[in-house]
Formats: sequence, C-alpha cells, structure tokens
Amino acid sequence: MPVAVWQVRVRTKLDDLYQQLSGLETRAAANPARVAALRAQLSGVESVLGRSGVVEWLRGGKLEYAWQSIHSVERAMVELRTPEELLGLLPAYQSAAAQFLKADDKVLTDFDASADAAAPVRFQAKVRALLLRYHSASDEFHESVRRLRNRMLGLSVFALVAEALMVLVQWRSRDVQLLKPPTDAAGVPAWRLLFFVLIAGALGAFISALPSMITSRSGGLPYKLPFQQGLLKLAIGPLVAVVGIMLVIGGLVETTVSSTAALLGVAFVFGAGQQAVTAFADRRASELLTPVTKS
Repeated sequence: MPVAVWQVRVRTKLDDLYQQLSGLETRAAANPARVAALRAQLSGVESVLGRSGVVEWLRGGKLEYAWQSIHSVERAMVELRTPEELLGLLPAYQSAAAQFLKADDKVLTDFDASADAAAPVRFQAKVRALLLRYHSASDEFHESVRRLRNRMLGLSVFALVAEALMVLVQWRSRDVQLLKPPTDAAGVPAWRLLFFVLIAGALGAFISALPSMITSRSGGLPYKLPFQQGLLKLAIGPLVAVVGIMLVIGGLVETTVSSTAALLGVAFVFGAGQQAVTAFADRRASELLTPVTKS
C-alpha cells in the first residue's frame, strides 16, 4: 500500500490510466501491442510505490520517475484516440497546462475545432506538443520546489548544529563568555544562560512565524514547504537572538539589560526579528506556489 500522499496520487493516476487503456483496447481498430507496451511501462511505476530512505527523499528520484513515466504514457495515448475524443479532452488538457504556461503560449492557443477535425494527424501532433510542453513545465516546477525544500532544510540543520556547538563550547570554555550574565544571574553558568537565551529566541521566532505558518499553503505538493519554512524560522530565530544580545552587550545597540527577565525579553524580540532574515525563503515559496499546481 502507498505510504505517502504523493504515492496515493500516483496510485490513483495509475488506476485511471489502466482503466483508459482497457477502454482503448476494446476497440476494433485498437493496437494491442501498443496498449500492452504502455501497460508494461505503467507497471514499472508500481515498483517505486514503497518506502524510501532519506537520500531518496531528498533527491526525489522515485517521485520524478513515477510522474515522468505517467506523463510519457499520457502522451503516447494520444495516438490511440480518435479526433473526436481529443476534441472532447482538449479543454481538460488546456486547463491543466494553463497552470504552468503563459496564457498566450502558442501551444496552448493554437487550436481550431473545424480545422483540427479536418487534419487528424496534425491535430494529434498539436495535442502531443501541448502535453509535452505542459509536462516539461510541471517537472521543472517540481524540481525547483524540491531544491528550495532541500536548501531550507540544509540551512535549518546548519543553524541547529551551530546552536548546539555554541552551547557545547560555552560549557567547555570558562575563559570566554558569549553573553555577560546580568546582576541577578551572577552565579548562573554561562552555558545555561546561553541555553535559555536560545529558547527565548526560538519562542520569539515561533510567535512571529505563526501568521505565515497558518495562512501558508502547500499547493498540493509533496514537499511540505510550509513545514520547512516554519522549521527554518525556528532554527534561525535563536541565532538572531544571540547575535542581537551580543550587539547589545557590545554597546552597538542602545539599550540596557540589567536582569535575566530583560535579557530573555530582548532575546525574544530579536528572535521574532528572524522574519527579516528568512523573508527570502518566504518570498521564493510564495512565488513558486502562486500557481497552485499538481503533477
């Protein structure tokens, strides 16, 4: 059984294509050898509908193989359909392609019902060209989304590792202190104070990221971009908080931190300011998801 949403969608699409091939196979003018070849191509997709490792999840090879194989079969099925069927299916093809192609793209608009019906071979070629352009744009779009997902994940992991190293180094080093303890925390170990500052920064990042996390949408994609955006914010917020407090302690920002509560409050504020750092990821995700798409 499929174990992920994208696998469920692939399974559903496979069932639909199998059903369409069965209908095409029953015709008197059908090409049994061609239909059998398309069935065999689809059966190869079923082998990828299983569990994947982390590397495969990052690369997305199985996902791309599944949809590119399905797209290839869809294009090949055009030559098995009658001109009347293609005319009936054309609005659906154009609607799906319009999510990725410009409204004035020639392959999207270069259709005329009367002329196309009189030249079935040319009509089939135009439909295949439309599907090819649509499928290529869809595959390129999904690759761009996957790259963005991987970049955000990589930055999040790097930030989390950096924060863990900061606490570890501060715990092992007694000579250098990243944060100057307030007067009411003179006896608190520096690493413990740093740890609470990181938590306050993460809390500030979480609060400031709530609106965008609630309103963001995945566009039906299997890459969970809103989740990756939220993780990036939670990972970057603590780093921004530490850097901000270091600026305060260094005198570059005009404010005073005389108590632990004030220190954590400043960390919270700087953590909430992660929006200025992660806005680039939000903008890129918004640009990609503006056309809500599916493979």
